[in-house]
Amino acid sequence: MEPKARTSLQVYSYVLLFFAEFTYYLLVLQTGIVEYHHSQLSEIWMIPIGGILGIIVSVWLYRHTYWLMPLLLVLQLLLSFRYTSLDGMELFILGVISGITAPMLIYFIRDLWGGIIALSLSYTAGTLLFDIDAGERTGIAVGLSIIALLMSFLTRYEKQGAPRFNGEITTVYSMGSIFAWLLLDAILFETLSRDTGMHLWGEERFMVPIVLFHIVGLIAAYYWRAWRHNDLLLLFMFILTYGAYLSHAQTLLSIIYPFVISYYNVIILSRLIKLGYPLLAMMSLSLWAASGLGLFSALLGNILLAWVVLFGLFLSWMMRRVAFKPVCRVLDASI
Repeated sequence: MEPKARTSLQVYSYVLLFFAEFTYYLLVLQTGIVEYHHSQLSEIWMIPIGGILGIIVSVWLYRHTYWLMPLLLVLQLLLSFRYTSLDGMELFILGVISGITAPMLIYFIRDLWGGIIALSLSYTAGTLLFDIDAGERTGIAVGLSIIALLMSFLTRYEKQGAPRFNGEITTVYSMGSIFAWLLLDAILFETLSRDTGMHLWGEERFMVPIVLFHIVGLIAAYYWRAWRHNDLLLLFMFILTYGAYLSHAQTLLSIIYPFVISYYNVIILSRLIKLGYPLLAMMSLSLWAASGLGLFSALLGNILLAWVVLFGLFLSWMMRRVAFKPVCRVLDASI
């Protein structure tokens, strides 16, 4: 096989691997198992514990991705056949698998555009298949695991460029913003899943706008990912999203919310792929923490936490703006 054709095959296989695993997370781990167990924390708490442990362990294992990834995906496939009857330990193992594979897949992204294609496929599949009952997603879990396993044998795991300690990304403000975006998304998504009057995913009339604006958000974020006002834009967009929810503007919500999800995920992805693995793994822990807090907030039936987070983001942005002005004056005076 020609080198160029071989490279293209590896890129396509990686995109499909990323797509299969991210869609597995969306339809099986994040929604399927949680919904099947009726959000009973006593039955599903082992998944996030396994996910957190998996991320920590992956710091010592990511250099062995060539043999580790297929091994983990074989185990995932076997567990997927018993999707609706997994006990606590098996759910824990599934969480560990996700915790190990997710940061590895992000770390070895060769090209951000490839990651965006994978996300577009995942969001499309996740939206179109969401209305399938949680108890009937065994075929989905098995099918996605097979795709991921086959692609793992064709993928070449190489880090493009030298990872570095990125001071801009690893500031308290930047890390806090990433966690806040994840938490705001988790709270609203889990709340919408339990609100029959404002439910979006699984509603046929909203499938087209959800898919369309997911893709629009991905493309917009790709071209605007370096814009220095993205934090402010996302703050405004999250306020608009929560405002649409509280005002019961379901159609507006079906447009703005998918856009926001896609946009902030691309911004996060573009930042994470610049990091070395230990830092990336540390940042990945925020996903499980945000998911857990979001689910807990939704079960309480109170989104007050979301408004506290939004106010915190606004306050942080104002403090940075005030702190930036004196620096500019000093620089102007020295010229």
